[in-house]
Amino acid sequence: MNALINFISIAGPLIFAACIFTLKNITMEMKIGLWIICALILIFDLYLIIKEKKNKEEKSKREELYNRLYERQELFDRNLPGTVTDALERNPLLKKSFRSGQKYEKEYKFKEAIKAYEKCLHDLSIPEEDKIAFNILIGNCYFFLSKLNEAEKHFKESLNILKRAENKMAKLPSKSAALGNIGNIYHNLGKPDEALEHYQQALEINRKLGYEQGAAHNLNNIGTLYNELGKHDEALKCQEEALEISKKFKDEQAIANSLTNIGIIYTDSGKPEEALKLFQETLEINKKNKYQEGIANVFNNIGLAHSKLRETDQALNYYEKAPGIIQV
Repeated sequence: MNALINFISIAGPLIFAACIFTLKNITMEMKIGLWIICALILIFDLYLIIKEKKNKEEKSKREELYNRLYERQELFDRNLPGTVTDALERNPLLKKSFRSGQKYEKEYKFKEAIKAYEKCLHDLSIPEEDKIAFNILIGNCYFFLSKLNEAEKHFKESLNILKRAENKMAKLPSKSAALGNIGNIYHNLGKPDEALEHYQQALEINRKLGYEQGAAHNLNNIGTLYNELGKHDEALKCQEEALEISKKFKDEQAIANSLTNIGIIYTDSGKPEEALKLFQETLEINKKNKYQEGIANVFNNIGLAHSKLRETDQALNYYEKAPGIIQV
């Protein structure tokens, strides 16, 4: 349909221009004027078509990037806070569906995971408040499948149930997870203001709860967003705070993620030498943990840093290494 509309947009002015040429009852000056108008319309239509194509390409690249980040759990947090998952494990009505869905998620069978979680949503014997976590889990699966509207619908439904909950304080961990993930949807859609608002709300809740690891994840997201907006100082501040929290809990994967993010900030802000030092630290952690995709990701970042330094041969060497690592 879009191709047909684009064809009509281009062909219309050309056909009209040809018709003008055949008219005999108007002066040449009027014909020239009408041809100029046709040319302007044609140029404007071409501009819109090119712009639309560029937007689609950028959106596709964003979705591809976010899916990779999501898969590595570096941007999108599929794991709910422990207080929430513990409650699901303890409840005999919920445990079976929860465990089944988690099994499917680990196998990247997200459609099957959704079906497992939905059993609890449709069970009238389960209290509404117990369905908050399942809405978030279903939203997570839809996000990974790039069905952002469905994901947002379930995240917002969890927030609607939270508004009606009697013990709102006990449900705050779920609220922070839902807000953070809605922020990721807006981030993915290229709506930084809305994304930042939701990230900051999630961060505020996690700080209020004393859930430092959740706060570190929020800070990573905020820092990533700031860096994309060219606010490198604010980005660095967030990532360094997240790094300190991760070091406190000796969470090696989170440490590696923060080091990578800081390295990317240095690369983007014209400090590739500093970036390379951090990428080497990250590489050592990922090699120690035999995290193949993490190693491949670092190779790509090292390649980019060498490109910034105009060290083309070294950059190509690392770019070529990355795909081979993932295939191992």
